[in-house]
Amino acid sequence: MAQDGKMSDRTLGTARKLWGLVYVRGAAYLGVGAALFWVPDEGLTWLRWLVGLVIAAQGALLIVEGRPGEEDRGEVLSWRFVAGIVSVVAGILIVAWPSMTGPLLLTVVGIWACLAAVIGVVGALRERSSHAVAWDWHLVNAALWFVLGVGMLTRPTDDITTSAMLIGLYLLVSGLVLLVGGFSTSTRLRDERAAASAAPADTLAPPPEPGLP
Repeated sequence: MAQDGKMSDRTLGTARKLWGLVYVRGAAYLGVGAALFWVPDEGLTWLRWLVGLVIAAQGALLIVEGRPGEEDRGEVLSWRFVAGIVSVVAGILIVAWPSMTGPLLLTVVGIWACLAAVIGVVGALRERSSHAVAWDWHLVNAALWFVLGVGMLTRPTDDITTSAMLIGLYLLVSGLVLLVGGFSTSTRLRDERAAASAAPADTLAPPPEPGLP
């Protein structure tokens, strides 16, 4: 039983590190969202750089969160890892294409968001089948990606100021969801860990699979 306890502690420690990355993503979303929402009329270059950088940064964090470890060899790649690659490619494309027009920028953002949403929904449903703790928060996050993607692809206007405010609003809402989801998940796992430690040895169940929002 001592070995099981060590394994649980290691799993919990890894999850805590990953939650830290979730909080970084949430804070970045809030910061960029606030900038876009309250200062939306700085022009296309302002919007292109902010959106491109936040998408690429999110992708890099998702890759770190979802990178396969030694114990994951032979397993299907994490949905976060795949979504991270898609996000990095989209972010670099937006930043590195200086002649990108406003309508094209919004279309690229819409396509990226829809792809990320599909990957996120598939990942959340896979985690639900494996009883991962945070699958519901993953699903909410994917739904927000989908709302952004559909909104950008079916936008009634190509006005940059209006689009910047909409993207800023999405980032603010998503940032709050990430922070609340991360806190809720870490609290839930910590409580379940404490309850398992207090239970009699013969009633201990394997620790739940840690998840990220």
